[in-house]
Parts: sequence; C-alpha cells; structure tokens
Amino acid sequence: MSRGRLLLLLVAFAGLTLAAQPGAALGATTLVLRPTSGGTYAYTAPEAPPYVGARAVVHYVATGPSAPALNDDDSDGTPDYVEAVSRAADTALAYYEAHGFKVPLPDTAGPDAKPDLYIDSLPPGTFGLTFGEQTGEGGSFVLVSPRLDPSQPKAFGGLEPTVAHELFHVVQFSYVVSGRLPQWAAEGSAVAMSMLVFPAVQDVVATEYLDAWLSTPWLPLYDERFSCAHCYGGAWWWLYLSKLNSKVLPSYFAKLEADDRRGSKTTLVGVSQLDSALRSSGAGALSNVFARFSLDLYRRGLPVARALTLNASTTGRTTQVRGVFGLSTHYVSISVPAGSRGVAVAVPYGGGPDPSVMLVVGGPKGRRVVSKRVRPGRGVLLATTFRNAAERKHVLLIVTSGHLDGVAYQLGYAAIGPRGRLPGWIAF
Repeated sequence: MSRGRLLLLLVAFAGLTLAAQPGAALGATTLVLRPTSGGTYAYTAPEAPPYVGARAVVHYVATGPSAPALNDDDSDGTPDYVEAVSRAADTALAYYEAHGFKVPLPDTAGPDAKPDLYIDSLPPGTFGLTFGEQTGEGGSFVLVSPRLDPSQPKAFGGLEPTVAHELFHVVQFSYVVSGRLPQWAAEGSAVAMSMLVFPAVQDVVATEYLDAWLSTPWLPLYDERFSCAHCYGGAWWWLYLSKLNSKVLPSYFAKLEADDRRGSKTTLVGVSQLDSALRSSGAGALSNVFARFSLDLYRRGLPVARALTLNASTTGRTTQVRGVFGLSTHYVSISVPAGSRGVAVAVPYGGGPDPSVMLVVGGPKGRRVVSKRVRPGRGVLLATTFRNAAERKHVLLIVTSGHLDGVAYQLGYAAIGPRGRLPGWIAF
C-alpha cells in the first residue's frame, strides 16, 4: 500500500467532520420563553390548572390548536391525555434515578422544583423539544405535542417513549449545564433510554431510525449530518452499553460534566470521555468494546448492510485501498467456489489507529477465526479450512475503527484449493 494512496484516503476522511453545534433544542443560544410567558411557543388560550404529578408538572390548555384530547374517561376532572403524560414522566424519571443518573436540577419557573412539561403545538413532524438550563426560561423544560400516539404495543410518535426521550435530555442537561453536549451521544442515548423505560412500546419512528442505521453501519456514530438522523439510530450502541454495564452511561455524563466545567474543547466531541467511562467501569477500552459491539450485531442476526462483497478464487486478489471511519464498521462478505477447502485474507493497514479485524465463518452463530499479526509492517492475516458446508457458504470479515479517527486498509484474499494449502502470495 503506497503512502500516497493512504494520504489521498485520509484527505477524503476529512470531508466528514463533527458538527460544530448541537441541534436547535440542544444547542440554542437565545433564551426560549415558556408557553405561559410568550415567545415562539406561547399558548394562545389561558392555561388550565397545571397537573402536578409525583415527579413532574404537566401544563396544558383546554382550547385552541395546543389543546390535547379532552376526554376524561375516569371523570376525575383532568383529561386522560394529560394524566398519561404525567404517568410517563413519573415512570421515566423514577427509572433514571434508579439506574444511577442525576435527578434533574430544580425548575425555577414552574409551580415547584419539579421538571415542567408543556403540551403545546409543535412544527410538523416534531414530537417533542427540550431546552437546556442556559437556554430555557427558568432552566430546562420540555414541550410535547398534543397529538402523541398512546397506542400499544405499536405507536407512531408514541406518547410514552417521547416523554421519556425528552426527559432524558433534561437529565443530560443536569450534568452539562452549559448545554455543550455532543449531539450524537445526546440523541442516541435518549432513544435508547426511552426504549428501556418502555420496552413494551414499539415506536415506529424509532424503529425506522434503527433500521436506517443498520443499513449504513459504515457511517460513524458521531455523524451529525442531515439533522443528526444517524444519531438516533445509534441507539443500538447505547442499548448495548446499558446491557454491558449499567454504570457506563452515568459515568460518561459525569465525565462530560467534569470536562465541561474545566472548559475542555473535547466535551462537544465526547469520544475521549466515553473511552474513560468504559475503562473505569471495567468494560475495557472503547476500541475493544466497539469491536465486540459490531460482532454482537452480526451474532444477533440483525440485517447489517455490507460495505463490500468479494468473490474469491484460488488466485489471489486485492481490493483498492479503502477506509473505515472512526466508530464505524465495515461488514465484508466473501464468497468462495463450491469446492474450496478454506479461505485466507490479508489485511494490511496504515494511516491511523489499528483497526479491529475479525473473520466469522458459518453465519451469525458460526466460528470466529483467530487473526495473526504480521511483522514487519502493520496488518493481520486470517486463514482457515472449512469444517462444514455452512462455513463455506457464509464467510464474513468485520473491520472496525473504535476510535475517533478512521483508518485506511486493503484486502488481499483467496480461496484455499483442494489440497488445503495456504496461498504463497499472502505476504506483507
């Protein structure tokens, strides 16, 4: 692999960078008034008496476009929709506290110190918004649409997941008061936590983001382009971490908080703090955990898209120099002739941190082939003879960069012929 080709690839990497600022709700710099005070989201009708729940306060109006459905099936004087928002809020906040997260900072603009949620009309396609401690009047507060779907088990813009999602942003702002949160982490973790709080509700909107993420695993977790669409689907990662060790996420936000207070410029990126949180929890380095995560997605039989499909023969072949972005994964399928005894793959790399390279034969539940580091040079060699027809039929290479930076690599590959000999062309 020539140095010139590597440099060209690294220049291409620079085209995909972290967003400089979070999105509107997470990074606005102008003070946003509450609907009861005026401004962009002002109520156009007098506010009804706020509904004070165990952990949150819900505000609403009884007339106009911001009013929710007013049916009161239990005849207690409060619309069922308002009570449903309150129950969802209480459930979510109790879950977050029980799982080691900070309780929200005191609300100074509502009737008490509890977080305030305002049922209010929002722009088309928007289910909820959260404003931070520095951008919201009186501190962080939440807006939710009066048209959220309370259906179960499947909903489109589900009431319970939306409330849980937005309130997790309130929790996040309790750590990073400045609001300088990495948006990719803020949104992905909020989706994940809402799913954990309400596992019985399948929100179609969230599902679409998750499916889209699986279709582009070669995009980095921190890709904040296109309104951060990839960030939401990154909930796969945060769900994996929550299952791996429940202490990781609270530790992560605590480290973001500490660095933000010191004025660290890395807070908006949020990768070094994630590595530190994983190490301190005993889970291991970020690069290793991300590699295990990428393998886990395949092991679970999820439809992860292939970055490349190769057709091997007993004559050695090579690919062009390719690049895997930081915190992203290339799944590479390799097909071999029917009579092949095995397969061999050489992966030289350079121009960045060492990637993780794994070979799995036999499908999602199949055997992982141990790689061999090759010296001199940077790269690995993976070779195996097949033990059954399933291993011959399903050969998958997984290349990941569990770092902020990507890495350039190349593939040399060949099928092992009937005599089962390792091809002599494989060398570094």
